[in-house]
Amino acid sequence: MKILKSFKFAIKGIIYTLRNERNMRIHTMVSACVFILSLFFDLSTEKYLILFLTVALVMVAEVINTSIESLIDVYSKNYNSTAKMAKDVAAGAVLIASGFAVFIGVILFHDINAYIKICKFLCLYPFAFLLLIAFAVFAYFYIFLGPAEIKNKAKKFIKNMLGVNFKK
Repeated sequence: MKILKSFKFAIKGIIYTLRNERNMRIHTMVSACVFILSLFFDLSTEKYLILFLTVALVMVAEVINTSIESLIDVYSKNYNSTAKMAKDVAAGAVLIASGFAVFIGVILFHDINAYIKICKFLCLYPFAFLLLIAFAVFAYFYIFLGPAEIKNKAKKFIKNMLGVNFKK
C-alpha cells in the first residue's frame, strides 16, 4: 500500500509541475514534436535510447528545479541573495540539460532526406498538415495559458454561447 501511495504522490508532483510551470509545458510540447518528428528518421534502437534519455534528463532537471524553487520560497520569505543564487543555479542546470538536448537533437536529426520526406508527407496528406496546425495552436495555448486557464476560458465560452452554468 505504501508503494501505491508513493506513486500517487509522485504523479501528483508531475501533474503540479505540468499545471504550474510554463517551462515544463514547453519541454513537454517540444518532446512530443521530437518524438513525432523521429518517426520520419531511420533511428536505430541506440539512437532512440539516447533520445529518450535526453528528454528524460531535461524533464527531471525541470522537476528538480521546481522542487528547489518551491522549497526556497517556503524558507525565504524576503529577498535573500543566497536563495536567489540557489534558484539561479537550479535554473542553470535545466539550461545545461536543455542545451545538450538541442546539441544531441542536431546530431540525431541531421538527415536532409528525412526533412524532404516530411514535406512530401504533408503535401500528400493535407489532413496531416491540418493536424499539425491544430497541434501548434493547442501547444501555444497549453504553454502560455496552462491547463487551468484553458479550462476556465472554455467554461466561460460555453457559458456565453450556450447559457450553461457550471457548478463550482
